[in-house]
Amino acid sequence: MQDCKYIIGVDLGTTHCVLAYTQAGAPEGEQPSIQVFRVSQVSNPGELRARPLLPSFVFLPGLMTFLREAWRSPGVPSNKISSSESLRATGGGASHRLVSSAKSWLCNSGVNRTEPLLPWDSPPEVRRISPVEASARLLEHLRNAWNHEMAADDAEARLEHQDIYLTVPASFDAVARELTVQAARLAGLEHFTLIEEPQAAFYAWIEALGDQWRKAVHVGESILVCDVGGGTTDLSLIQVAEEDGELALRRIAVGDHILLGGDNMDLSLAYAIRTKLAKQGTNWMPGSCEGSGTVAGWQRNGSR
Repeated sequence: MQDCKYIIGVDLGTTHCVLAYTQAGAPEGEQPSIQVFRVSQVSNPGELRARPLLPSFVFLPGLMTFLREAWRSPGVPSNKISSSESLRATGGGASHRLVSSAKSWLCNSGVNRTEPLLPWDSPPEVRRISPVEASARLLEHLRNAWNHEMAADDAEARLEHQDIYLTVPASFDAVARELTVQAARLAGLEHFTLIEEPQAAFYAWIEALGDQWRKAVHVGESILVCDVGGGTTDLSLIQVAEEDGELALRRIAVGDHILLGGDNMDLSLAYAIRTKLAKQGTNWMPGSCEGSGTVAGWQRNGSR
């Protein structure tokens, strides 16, 4: 994209989102400075802090005006509370209104991903949202926080006017990728390119090595990039080849989508502990691992 001020990378993760940026148009030969944007979010009711990670949880407020205002982040309408570290930990006092693992639902072909499904285990009076809308809310939070901090007096610096690279798992099928595009557009973003997460990680490795990466790999080698995330285990196989006397890197294979990640590990551990405690005759507190859609994720991933 021409005439943008920043080049921005957004990792839209299952458990956390991260935004990194650098100035566009750095002079040739000058190493660009890449920085992680600290996202404003509620640390306690009525208290804001900027943190490098935005939890991928969306809180859906009800009619409690005082609660909506207490958990509102800068630039975010009070009826569209998005996310914060404190909300992730506490559920805003109403865990049945907290959407989690939207990214896993976004690639779940067993449901209609554009229908309001989440929170999966919420009572009938709670208005649900679709995995697409939940993803859009997270991106909208990033956009609002960026515009509030970085573009307050400069319309050209607004996030929607920048060149954005948005990550997706390599194993996302065409439908999941298109739904990610829809979520980004719902969040007001237009100038973006999807990039596969293992490839992004591999590019970061190359950038960290500088020119030395050419000595670290050899023609004919295959490099397996493993990305174990909150909701997926993503595998990409990259082959080192030679083209016109220069090293070339080709992605030759990706793993089939596997709904297996940190969510499943947490839940497997929680249920193992519950079984152990039950055998010991210790009382089990139901809320300990069965909050806000997490069990639904465990059930749909077939780990039971």
